[in-house]
Amino acid sequence: MEKETSCINSRAILDYVKKYNAGDCSALFGNLDPEIDALQDPESYLIDPNNWISCSVISRLYKRAAVILNEEMAAYKIGRYATENISLGYAQRIIFKTFWSVRKALKHGQKINDRWNRNKRVELVELKKNNAVVRLHWDPKMEVTKNICLYNQGVYASMPQIWKGNPAVIKEKCCYFDGNPYCEYHIKWPFKNRFHEILSRFFTSKSVLMETITEMEEDKAVIEQKYEEVNLLNMELNKRIKQLEAIQETGKAILSLLDLEQLLSVIMNLLSNVCRINRAVIMLINEDKGFLEYIHGIGFDGDVPEVIRDYKVSLNRLSNILVRVTNTGRPEYVPEVKSSTLRKENIMLTHGKPTSVYVLPLITRSKVIGVIATDAVDGKGVPIETREILEIFAPQIAIAIENAKLYSRLQEQMEELKQSHALLSRSEKFSFLGNMAARLAHEIKNPLTAIGTFIQMMPQKYNDEEFQKDFHKIAMEETRRINNLITELLDLVNTKESHMELNDLRGLIDSMILLVSPQTNAKKIDVSCQFDPNIGQVWMDSEKMKQVVLNILSNAVDFTLEGGKIELIIKNCTEKEKQATVSIEIKDNGPGISLAHIDKVFDPYFTTKHKSKMHSGTGLGLFIAHQNMQDHGGIIQVRNNINGGTIFTLKLPNTPR
Repeated sequence: MEKETSCINSRAILDYVKKYNAGDCSALFGNLDPEIDALQDPESYLIDPNNWISCSVISRLYKRAAVILNEEMAAYKIGRYATENISLGYAQRIIFKTFWSVRKALKHGQKINDRWNRNKRVELVELKKNNAVVRLHWDPKMEVTKNICLYNQGVYASMPQIWKGNPAVIKEKCCYFDGNPYCEYHIKWPFKNRFHEILSRFFTSKSVLMETITEMEEDKAVIEQKYEEVNLLNMELNKRIKQLEAIQETGKAILSLLDLEQLLSVIMNLLSNVCRINRAVIMLINEDKGFLEYIHGIGFDGDVPEVIRDYKVSLNRLSNILVRVTNTGRPEYVPEVKSSTLRKENIMLTHGKPTSVYVLPLITRSKVIGVIATDAVDGKGVPIETREILEIFAPQIAIAIENAKLYSRLQEQMEELKQSHALLSRSEKFSFLGNMAARLAHEIKNPLTAIGTFIQMMPQKYNDEEFQKDFHKIAMEETRRINNLITELLDLVNTKESHMELNDLRGLIDSMILLVSPQTNAKKIDVSCQFDPNIGQVWMDSEKMKQVVLNILSNAVDFTLEGGKIELIIKNCTEKEKQATVSIEIKDNGPGISLAHIDKVFDPYFTTKHKSKMHSGTGLGLFIAHQNMQDHGGIIQVRNNINGGTIFTLKLPNTPR
């Protein structure tokens, strides 16, 4: 709402309507302005000279006054009444009187106008001894009406009466509200001689002084009344601030506290500081057993009595107020326990001895989970303010309790899961050990059977040179196979602790290529290596990485045919939103891996070498390589090359984990 005119003008309307409408001005109110309509006492606002309203509001008041009094010229008469009577306001009357005469007042017309109006500019066109011409230039941006013009005419007409003269004669020569650029008033008042004016000045000064004293006395009373009102408002404001702070603290508690007992203590202490509560008890529903049970309480002398802590009430006992509130989801208030129908033998009543009882439900997600019951500090009952605050707090308390209960159940489930995981881990270990023992027995039994068979035949074929030659070859191969199996098994079981440090990856790969060079030279395999020169030292365990690279290179040499090719490509690899890595690709142009087997190559004891006459293996090499890459926080992948052969890819983080 715009501030365009002082409420000293609306006060004149209200006073005039009251005077001529049997003291009733209620018909003036309603649908004036959203700000005014929202006030508890709009009349007090509209009669306070310190307040301001818009021209649209004052125009509505003039129009309604004309209808109530059935008087077309009501605005003009209100202007005269305001000037002649107290409705004009002491301050305005004093200002008029200090100018001694009508002529002086008209000279300062703009100053007077600016003090109580912002809707027009006052122009004094002509001023003589007992007549003048005044023009009012209205602000076109404001919602001014003809009634405001009539009010001003009434004020100008009654102005001489301030100095004990007769009313002026006023004629409106042109009107802004008839399409003219301004309103022009021709004002004529009775002439007074010079002596009378001087005498008027003397008595006017005395009159001004007396009215000033009177106004100060009345202002003093108004100020005292305003002080009391402000003091009460401050007290109410402080109370509301405490309530808001308590709500905020409760919200923090909901977010930060998950231990149910601790949470309830914090919330209830906050409530006791804000609300006038003597005692409070929280009862929650036990769904499994179908009753309400005590969960928390405050306000008892010393500890909560054991009989109250053990108190339970069946959800079928509808005569019990706690159960009733639980079932209906609606709060109940008993202002006086003595004269109520409550069963006086109830444990809560006999031990708590409340004078009044207020019970409200704790509801979350449209479900009642319990109730909170309180009583008053004194015999006056639980104040309505306390009940309103509790109604605000109840949903938060319900949410906090539900969260804490969920957290408690989650902790129990996590503990159960932890125990289940431990049992599963032991079961997996036993399964792994059983599988390992079976495979180990199978892998050792086959070569031992072959060796045992030759040993049994040795007495008959001791002098057979071909037999000795074959026996020697097979026995050595099978013995080497058992030795390799045991070595890899020891590597698997005796997991070495990683010793991570910055190492030269290029030198490590070159040494592994050199290590397999006797086999690659024998099979005339071309080994090439492309190494990104931007790769510096890499964070790794050099011994474990040697084991990984050597295992994959050895497999590549085994499966690459004579005259084949092996490529190593080492480069930096940066994927979007992922950690930068160093990529090592090892390609061969051998037969590749069957699609049925490619997902199993990193499983322990899986191997295809025993199916070939050219190769033999234990199935632990790639499994160990996979474990070593995991120790580095890296990955190992395998895929078939489109042009034939297999590609193993190793990805190492190039920064410490």
